[in-house]
Amino acid sequence: MASQVSFDTGVAKRRTSRPERAIFRRWQRYRLNLPVRLIVPRDDSTRITEARIHDVSEGGVLLFAGIELHTSDQVAVEFTLPYSSTPVRAPGTVRHRRGYNYGVEFRCETPADQELVAKFRNLMQLAATHDSR
Repeated sequence: MASQVSFDTGVAKRRTSRPERAIFRRWQRYRLNLPVRLIVPRDDSTRITEARIHDVSEGGVLLFAGIELHTSDQVAVEFTLPYSSTPVRAPGTVRHRRGYNYGVEFRCETPADQELVAKFRNLMQLAATHDSR
């Protein structure tokens, strides 16, 4: 951090100059705290673990999971509505990692995937708006 001294008013003032970091998001994020299942297919097996979604957007979710994942890992995020037996599962790809927090981008390769992701996203956004009241 660079410091400057300004003598505009005759009194020395210390100002900190730091480049402003503008964060531009493609989609609005909806904050929530919701338990989900994270399904991670591996070469010889599939691992299913509990996770927690921190926010959701049109493009994906930010979640916490106590599992070791790497960027570009293929996963699925699954949510079951209360009083429902049918889970909604959205395919995704890990795009970002910080500790055990993962940014998962929704993956829509087929029309069926698009439909599943849209349903999942709508449920998450509904939960987020309901949670913020």
